[in-house]
Amino acid sequence: MIDIAFLKNVEVLKGLDNDQLALIKKCCSEKKYWYGDRLFREGEDATSLKIVKKGRVDLRFDLPSRFAEEENTLYSISEKMAFAWSSLVSPYKYRLSAYCTTNTCDIVQLDKEALLKLFEEEPGIGFVVMSNLIAVIGQRFQRLQDTTIAAPLAGVKITVHLATCGIIAGAREVMTALMEEIVKSNRQGIEVISSGCLGMCNTEPNVTVEIGGEEPVIYQKMNPDKMRRVFKEHILKDNIQTDLVLAKDKTK
Repeated sequence: MIDIAFLKNVEVLKGLDNDQLALIKKCCSEKKYWYGDRLFREGEDATSLKIVKKGRVDLRFDLPSRFAEEENTLYSISEKMAFAWSSLVSPYKYRLSAYCTTNTCDIVQLDKEALLKLFEEEPGIGFVVMSNLIAVIGQRFQRLQDTTIAAPLAGVKITVHLATCGIIAGAREVMTALMEEIVKSNRQGIEVISSGCLGMCNTEPNVTVEIGGEEPVIYQKMNPDKMRRVFKEHILKDNIQTDLVLAKDKTK
């Protein structure tokens, strides 16, 4: 059930009185989703402004081709927060995909056509809602920008050693896993190169990681799962995976 008390606390509806919220309520319907359900896909017609009543929704870029099942989350929407504002802006197409990421999600949907008609009939309501919406969008973009500035990615160079011994040991599969992780992360400033053998064929496949001005770290006996782990922990979090590091005396 959608009640006035809930609508009063929704971020994009703040400032409306009970009579105005009663008119907004007439534009609303409610729908339940379960974990993993997609609410809508990027590029689909945007038919409603949506509000999370219960649960959480992730907004994501769906990666193309073979990465289609791996999504890149841009923003998480929690209770009383609005999303899918593309329904109110031409060309009325969703710019991201949305997924339920809790056991269930209760979503309030404000029908686009009914809402736009209400804005024409009651310009005061339209002004408040659109002003709130602009402020919310600005805050979210600022928060996203602050996060990016606060945690910049230093220049990263990753060398996969692709000599014959490395290829036989599985270095090509390691390189493929690395490239997949880079695509999924959408991170910039990562240079990937190939190189010859380190002279320690029994430790192949080897991968050398250099971040900024730090000393290179050489990983040994890599496989796709280990490469994904190194990328997520060392490259993205600066947490060297010491149990995989090639001992320095072996490189001498």
